[in-house]
Amino acid sequence: MFGRALVLGLCLVAAVSPDAVLPDMLAPIAHATSAAVAQAPGVAATTAAKPATDAFPVRLVISRIGVDAKIEARGLDASRNMLTPKDFHDVAWYNLGPRPGEPGNALLNGHVDWWTGSAVFTRLSELRAGDTLTVVREDGTRLTFRVTSRQVVKAGARVASLFAPSKVASLTLITCTGPWDTSILSATHRLLVSAVLV
Repeated sequence: MFGRALVLGLCLVAAVSPDAVLPDMLAPIAHATSAAVAQAPGVAATTAAKPATDAFPVRLVISRIGVDAKIEARGLDASRNMLTPKDFHDVAWYNLGPRPGEPGNALLNGHVDWWTGSAVFTRLSELRAGDTLTVVREDGTRLTFRVTSRQVVKAGARVASLFAPSKVASLTLITCTGPWDTSILSATHRLLVSAVLV
C-alpha cells in the first residue's frame, strides 16, 4: 500500500496530452463523444458561452456525489503531460486551455483515491447524463454544466478530441479507473465525464 501511495501522483499524468496524436482505435470513441455533445438536447441553447471575465475557476461543486473542491490551476510537466492536483482533495484545471465557461473544452482532473482512502473523484463514476455540476469563479459567478456523456479510455491514450477547438463551452472531468497495474504504476484506464454549459 505504501508503494502505491508513492506513485498515486502518476495516476493521471499520462491521461491526455494536448500535442499528441489520437490512436486509430480511439478515434471512433472520440468522434462519437463529440457528436453526442453536439446533438444532446438543449445544446443549441448553450453554445453561446457566458461572457468571460478575468475571474479564474476556484471551486467545483457536484452535489450528486458530494464534491465541493478547490480548483488548482495546473499546466504540463516536463514530458508535456497534464499535471495532477497537489492536494488529493482538490481538482486540477488545465490552465493552458480554456477556462470553464469559455468556448472550447475545459479540463479538470482529480484523484480517485489516495493512500489514506477516498479522494475528490472517488464517486465520479456515479455521474450520469443529465446530472449537473457547478464551477464557481473567483468573482463569485457560478457556471452550471450538464453531464452529456462519459467514456473509459486506456491509460496513456491520447484523446485529441479533448483539445479540439469548439464554439461550445464544455467541460471534461478526468480520473483513474480500473485495476492497479504494478507494471506501469498506475490504474489501467481513465474515466472521462463530459458536460456542457447550460
